[in-house]
Amino acid sequence: MWLKILCIVVIASGAVAQDKLLSTLYGVEGRNRASVCVRSSSGRAWSCDAALLNREWLLVRALCLGTAARDNMAAVREPQPGNCHDLTAGKSVYNSRMIREKVMHPWFNLAILIVDRPYNNINKLSNITQIRLQLQEHGVLKWMKGYFKTYALTRDTGYHLKLVARNLKTYHYPIWMFLTTIFLPSVSFILVFIYVIFYTGTPPVPYKNLSPKKVTQV
Repeated sequence: MWLKILCIVVIASGAVAQDKLLSTLYGVEGRNRASVCVRSSSGRAWSCDAALLNREWLLVRALCLGTAARDNMAAVREPQPGNCHDLTAGKSVYNSRMIREKVMHPWFNLAILIVDRPYNNINKLSNITQIRLQLQEHGVLKWMKGYFKTYALTRDTGYHLKLVARNLKTYHYPIWMFLTTIFLPSVSFILVFIYVIFYTGTPPVPYKNLSPKKVTQV
């Protein structure tokens, strides 16, 4: 009897901790909040609360997902009532994404879902230090870092090139503009100037080959 009560308390405390963790990831304006629409093989549909960790990763409670395959899931950012019903009915929903990867935590009631297309931006988090400590407390942070490295190695070259280009335009725009508008044109001009001065023009005539010309008219 006491063992059952202890198990219930542990499960309940874990659920409260996971709900608190998700709520802290919603961001200052709550724009990181998402919903995962799940459809079982029998046709039953339900939604799970989720939060964006970055532009592609969603954190969600694993027990809510159940045993559903990732092909039967879809994510909606800033969900509205009726979104999951529309998705399961085959309708298009704004800010919806299909799920590319599904990774379940080995013992904690959390799962990572990776969408097929990144979202535009992430809302600022006001308590990032507290979130990091919460993830580290349950061993989730180490698990997430390890899987991120593994997942990054499986990406194709084209994806990495697009990611680098996007980062240059989004996060390093001033540097990118300096390189393309000032540095590269200046270097090109200097190289062309050196080439024209030192490597073009008529070849020099040796002194011995010079011959005086007779002046016939004054």
